[in-house]
Amino acid sequence: MAKVILLVNANPGLEITQFISSLEEDEIIALYVSGNYPEVDEKIINNSKVCKDRIFLAADLKDKNHINWLKSKNIDVLITVYWPYLLKEDIFRLAKKTVNFHPAMLPVNRGWYPHVYSLIDNSVSGVTLHAIDKNADTGPIWVQKEVSIIPTDTAKTIYLRLQKEIVTLFKENWNLIKNDIIKPVKQIEDNAVYHAKNEINGLDRINLSKVQTIRETINFLRARSFGDLGFSHYEDDGKEIYINLRLSLDMDMNKEKNEDR
Repeated sequence: MAKVILLVNANPGLEITQFISSLEEDEIIALYVSGNYPEVDEKIINNSKVCKDRIFLAADLKDKNHINWLKSKNIDVLITVYWPYLLKEDIFRLAKKTVNFHPAMLPVNRGWYPHVYSLIDNSVSGVTLHAIDKNADTGPIWVQKEVSIIPTDTAKTIYLRLQKEIVTLFKENWNLIKNDIIKPVKQIEDNAVYHAKNEINGLDRINLSKVQTIRETINFLRARSFGDLGFSHYEDDGKEIYINLRLSLDMDMNKEKNEDR
């Protein structure tokens, strides 16, 4: 039996909580929700099979009495699933081993919004399960999988596909990780690329005078199109004009009568 601490966020967090809860041989000692998605947090709590007194918020990890309680539990594995906060060393050292979910082919695109940068600069896209250390996304790699970007992908479609792939990757490798059948491998620092959260703020303003290829323009626009939202914009006559790119292999996506074209 593995004694597990789960720190979970968003829909992948819900799926992993349901998965671990379904395993008779494992026990969730403590479950933490981020508070970022209240509706999903409620689903996580209701589907976790964890007693209410073992469910906590991120803020509880700042409480010394709470940390002392965790120390007494002899934790085997600490798992963070799309957890939006960096953990201090006194937290992740509570467990014998750790697993973090990152939707990129580490060490490429450490940090925030890796799917956006893969679309913009054609860097390799994929998912990684890795051990946690004191820096963001730098811990040794348990397992990873490349996930190809297709010509019709926008930020949302590849974002959702990466979520699906990383959940599957965890389910396929959980027994291997917890039973020490696979060992984490150190990342190659020479290949490392890191993106800070605020970098994306400088991407969205379009310079209409900039010279670039049509492919570069398409890649930029699809990287900043997320479902019904378009983040890239330019100014025209004092107004901000936003662009949301839609891509399809099927002309029926925009059905129109010939006479209306």
